[in-house]
Amino acid sequence: MNVGLIGLGLIGGSLGLALRAAGLATRVVGYDRSAADLKLAVERGAIDRAAGSAAEAVADADLVVLATPVLAMQGLLAELAPVLKPGAVVTDLASTKAAVTGWAAEAGITFVGGHPMAGSEKSGMAAARLNLLRGAVYIITASPDTPVSAVDLVERLARGIGARPLRMAPEAHDRAVAAVSHVPFLASTAIVRVTTHAEEWDGWAPIASTGYRDATRLASGDPAMYRDICLTNGAAIAPMLRDLAQELERIAAGLEDRGLLDELFTDARDRRDAWVQGQGSFRLP
Repeated sequence: MNVGLIGLGLIGGSLGLALRAAGLATRVVGYDRSAADLKLAVERGAIDRAAGSAAEAVADADLVVLATPVLAMQGLLAELAPVLKPGAVVTDLASTKAAVTGWAAEAGITFVGGHPMAGSEKSGMAAARLNLLRGAVYIITASPDTPVSAVDLVERLARGIGARPLRMAPEAHDRAVAAVSHVPFLASTAIVRVTTHAEEWDGWAPIASTGYRDATRLASGDPAMYRDICLTNGAAIAPMLRDLAQELERIAAGLEDRGLLDELFTDARDRRDAWVQGQGSFRLP
C-alpha cells in the first residue's frame, strides 16, 4: 500500500522508519512544515519522498497517517477530505481521541484512531528511533460505524511494526491516558515550577539528583503537544487533577501523623511494585 505520512517528529518519524524497515508500504510520501525535519526524514529513510504539501503527500495514499499536534488535525482533516483517494483510510498518532474522531466524522473521512504508548521527552525527527514503537501497546479506536476492514488495516500496521494493538472506545481511551500519561506530565510540570521559581533554587539546583530528575523528566516534553492534549482532554484530566490535589492536601495535613504516613507510603509502594512486577505478565485481549 501507499502511505502518506503527515508530521515527521519523534513519533511520526519513528513510525516511518519502522514501516519502511518492515516492508509494510510500497511507498511512503511524507510532509512536515519543518523543512529540516522533512530533509532529515529523507536522509534517514523514514520516507521515500518528500512532498511540498500535505495534499500532495496523500494524493495517492491508501493509508494516511497524521502525526501532528492534536489541534492541527481539525483543519488538516477538512483540508485533506476533498483530495483523498477513494477508499483511503486515515489514522493518527495523537494522544487524545474523542475530539479527533468527531472532526473526522464531520469531514466525512473513514478514520481509525491510533495511539502508540511510547515516546520520549525529546522531539523532532532527530530523536526518532527505528524500534521506538516495538513492543509498545498501540491503542486503536473507532466509532461503531467504522468499517471493520479499516480497523483491521490499522491493526495489521501495528502488529507489522512489532507493537501490541489494543482496541478501545475513543472516550475510554481519553480517560485512561488522562490517568496514566497526562496527569503525570502535569504533576511533573508542577514540581518543576514550584522548585525552580523558589528564591532558593540556585542553591538547591546543585544537589538535585536522580530522584528530582526522574520525577521531573516528563516536564521536558513538547509544550505544544501537551497544550493541545489539555485543550482536547480537559474533561477527563480535570477530575483527576482535583483528586491529586486532595491527596496532596491529605499528606500535607498529616505530616505529623506517623500512622497515616506509614499507611500512605506503604500502600503506594505496594501498589506500584505490583504494577511493575506485572508488566511482563499483562496480556492484551
